[in-house]
Amino acid sequence: MERKLTSPTALRDLLSQHGVRLKPELGQHFLVDENVLRRIVELAEPRPEETAVEVGAGAGTLTAALAPHVRKLVAVEVDRRLIPLLEETVAPFRNVRVLPADFRAVDLRSFGDRLLLVGNLPYGITSDVLLKLLRERGAVDRAVLMVQREVGEKLVAPPGPDRSRLGVHLQAYFDLEVVRRVPRTVFFPPPEVDSALVRLRKLPQPRIEAPEEAFERALALVFSSRRKTLRRSLRSALPAEAVDRVLAEAGLDPRARGEALPLEALDRLARALDGVARGV
Repeated sequence: MERKLTSPTALRDLLSQHGVRLKPELGQHFLVDENVLRRIVELAEPRPEETAVEVGAGAGTLTAALAPHVRKLVAVEVDRRLIPLLEETVAPFRNVRVLPADFRAVDLRSFGDRLLLVGNLPYGITSDVLLKLLRERGAVDRAVLMVQREVGEKLVAPPGPDRSRLGVHLQAYFDLEVVRRVPRTVFFPPPEVDSALVRLRKLPQPRIEAPEEAFERALALVFSSRRKTLRRSLRSALPAEAVDRVLAEAGLDPRARGEALPLEALDRLARALDGVARGV
């Protein structure tokens, strides 16, 4: 890897040479720390026979670090001004394909299956990327992603007021962990907040038995009014008699709050709601 990619001064000069002025609205903060780059590659556990997809390749710092370790690497970058610079960076690696595109619009299945996903995510699209990972998980084996520290902590928070709906959804299908906190000082230009490295590994079998659509509906109900009791949350969508039946079948306390329920209880709730919806 060329040292110029991990020198903020040299990277700034390189961007200037290519006539690129970074756009804050795209969340462009490039990782310029070799130790962190090395750690991302270690956590990704790349295999020489597999295909990796990078979300937001930017100037190619992570691309160049990962490329020697996989059979094929698709570097997706939405900012077309960066494409010439990125292509220059990855020119030594014949296994890298630079794809000018919005990652959210690409079909992961077109790259194969059991994909490795990596990326230093722009904070503004983190939820979109993680939802895409859920929707297209059939093509994904695992992922290592840089996210805003607060977002990462909410993704893995235990039942209670700090957990996120997206985190619960992901945990139904993936092993999910925050493996490292990353200070803002290792980015150019530095963002206003610190980051976290999140690793996701797809489970052989989901942790839930409810159909995905039913599980999503249950999460929407309990997290849209998360401070309310289950009874009050469900009453926004069902008559009182149906609410009592659902809670009884799921074995849940009507006074409990949805945000405090463990995954197994949310699964029971989803299955009971699905039964009512189907008239079973």
